Amino acid sequence: MTKIKGKPLRLQPATNEDLAFARELTRVNMREYYIRYGLVWQPEAFDAEWPRRESYLVVQAGRAIGFLGLTIESAYLYVRDVQLIEAYRGEGVGEWVMTCVAQMATERGCASVRLKVFKSNPAVGLYARLGYLHAGEEAALFWMERVVNQ
Repeated sequence: MTKIKGKPLRLQPATNEDLAFARELTRVNMREYYIRYGLVWQPEAFDAEWPRRESYLVVQAGRAIGFLGLTIESAYLYVRDVQLIEAYRGEGVGEWVMTCVAQMATERGCASVRLKVFKSNPAVGLYARLGYLHAGEEAALFWMERVVNQ
């Protein structure tokens, strides 16, 4: 069991009641990137995608400290969101979440895990350390992929 700050972590399936938390955390965390790259945050678009995603809360000591959003595509698991409350960034929680994601992909028989990340996001370094390779890019984003099953 992984512990951060002395307390165990777990992923808990998110419900519709968790949508407001996930939306607001994403808005706050992504605000700087949206401004930097000239994008417009659209909460209604986030809400419209919620039912199509597999979402989990990152929970520690009974408190939601983040959330994970996924979709299963043809042969890969696509990470839509990994959002953490600021106080938990840089503490190993993101690495733990991504380890869980790789395990989920393996269990589901997916060939790889894919994601997009803002080019200026420090998480690019985390993903590279975890074996994600550059698979493409667009104006503001890197596309990254990690093979989990061959």
